[in-house]
Amino acid sequence: MNNREWSEKILKKFDSSFKHRWEIYDDVLKDSLNPETIWIDCGCGNNGAVKTFGKLAKTAIGIDIIGNGNKSNFIKADIRNLPFPADYADLITLRFVAEHFENADEYISELNRVIKSGGKIIILTTNLLSPFIFLPRMFLPFSVKNKIISKVFNVKPDDIFPTYHKINTPHRFKTQSNELKLSQIIFISDLNYTRRWVFIILMIWHKLTEIKMLRKFRTNILAILEKK
Repeated sequence: MNNREWSEKILKKFDSSFKHRWEIYDDVLKDSLNPETIWIDCGCGNNGAVKTFGKLAKTAIGIDIIGNGNKSNFIKADIRNLPFPADYADLITLRFVAEHFENADEYISELNRVIKSGGKIIILTTNLLSPFIFLPRMFLPFSVKNKIISKVFNVKPDDIFPTYHKINTPHRFKTQSNELKLSQIIFISDLNYTRRWVFIILMIWHKLTEIKMLRKFRTNILAILEKK
């Protein structure tokens, strides 16, 4: 039995209704798309989301600062300087991008410029209130965190980027912009199958944070901002 099968067996026993962060994100994304939607996926990576869900929208475009020119519906661009007119998009999404904003005001200002009034910005990111995010940020330099993440989670060092967590709390999402209102926030547990001991630690934390007053300490945040 491999690690994934072993972990899913435990998960089925203790929380058969559990949804992973990407499942919750995909559900929210699909509910936000319709044949009239103009959607921009910022920090799209390999443009997988647009490829999977783009047919649900009128227009779907992936944006990333790293070149991905072989993919359709892709533009190489910096989020701080999006190649679109003001009030262009109905929906903007950012999946594990916001934690890398060194100067959050620059990014949020540009997203606010491009999104239409009444439009939505969906952000899935890490939660700085979680001890699994907060403690490494406080006490470990990036080079050390890089080595730990690479070793524990089998991630290539080149795929690990500096994180700043400038807007990664519920309070910051509420107060970051006067024009963007936080309409919904979901706290999400992250369960990882790479190593069994990691899965057990995260599973215990997930069960503990089922207590309502502790839910805000889960590892991930999904925030939905709406432009007034």
